[in-house]
Amino acid sequence: MKLFKNIINFLNAQKCEKNYIKKLSDIRNRSNRPIKVCFLIRENQKWSYQSLYEALEKSDEFEPVVLVSLLWLSHIGKDKTRNNLEENYNFFKNKGIKVDYAYKDGKYINLKEFSPDIVFYDQPWDLPKIHTPVIVSEFALTCYVPYGVPILDFKQDYTKEFHKLLYKFFIANKFDLERFENYSKDNSKNCVYFGFSKLDEYFKNNECNKWKDENKTKIIYAPHHSFDKKGLCIATFKENGNFILENAKKHPETTWIFKPHPRFKYSLLRNKIMTLQEIEDYYSKWQEIGSIYEKGDYFDIFKTSDLLITDCCSFLGEYIPANKPIIRLIGNQKVNFNKFGKMIINSCYEASNNSEIEKYFDILLKDKNDYKASLRKEIIKELVDVDKMVSIKIVDYIKKLGGINV
Repeated sequence: MKLFKNIINFLNAQKCEKNYIKKLSDIRNRSNRPIKVCFLIRENQKWSYQSLYEALEKSDEFEPVVLVSLLWLSHIGKDKTRNNLEENYNFFKNKGIKVDYAYKDGKYINLKEFSPDIVFYDQPWDLPKIHTPVIVSEFALTCYVPYGVPILDFKQDYTKEFHKLLYKFFIANKFDLERFENYSKDNSKNCVYFGFSKLDEYFKNNECNKWKDENKTKIIYAPHHSFDKKGLCIATFKENGNFILENAKKHPETTWIFKPHPRFKYSLLRNKIMTLQEIEDYYSKWQEIGSIYEKGDYFDIFKTSDLLITDCCSFLGEYIPANKPIIRLIGNQKVNFNKFGKMIINSCYEASNNSEIEKYFDILLKDKNDYKASLRKEIIKELVDVDKMVSIKIVDYIKKLGGINV
């Protein structure tokens, strides 16, 4: 079976490569039509392309559009917590972004109908066959920017079924080139590194009105979804979810935003940790003392917060440029971090139980002793290019591919 899968993956990679050569020639040889760039989005919470969309929109050479769709698990009825097609559509519509449906009347629409030249994916997971790179490569170049900073030594960050089939994979940090090559030879062939474009949001001076009381210490609690031992198994909510809520109630000098992973409710139900009613009750308690935020535009709350408490991985890298302390919640499961991830976790305050959460809470908020601030500053230098937005670098790169003078 493994040999058969490897043969199929090899043939698919060969097919995609031939398709891309043909498509690139088509783009370079035509005139009088802008390059149409489609962003296929199933979860607005994983929207990574705001700055890239804006950069493309400002250029006459491009026509960007968001195509909203549905996760496969939601389509087949297994996950009813993320049946969020209209929510996705309204998210982009309200931002003034050109948006259309790639899923209508319970069916996936062939992306060819939108005449794309380039398709960017929001994530590798839960794709219907008709939207996979092997199919889309027949009429468009396929690209991907990770929705989070990969800090684990996790082979799913580069798979033969998705990443290998992309035309270009714009990786989040330079260390991944070596890591992907270690997983399998030639894995880095389609990788391009300019930096992590999602973090361009830190360059913007947007106002944030999502906190209930701006004058209090502003804290984000962001729990992860992975309770399953067959997966990452980094979620610690069973051990500390109620403790953090009760601790928040004890500190009237603080204001909170509860920012759960988009898969959080589904995982609580699937792993029988809470009933739907218990979940709703828990969410209601956070609403009473703070706010709940489940959308994709979360950099405003990152920039204006004072502390992040989380067991998520990608959020650690995304939050670092805010230059605020992080209490990282850790469980019993051993987690293998990649080279860049080890740098990041060294700058976090790691709590493996509730007493340690309380200890760091006092150190950081009561004593104002953020003794790892200097470590974060060094990581920020590796992660963020202060001279030029990464999205501009990607647009210039695409222009060169298309034979457009930069």
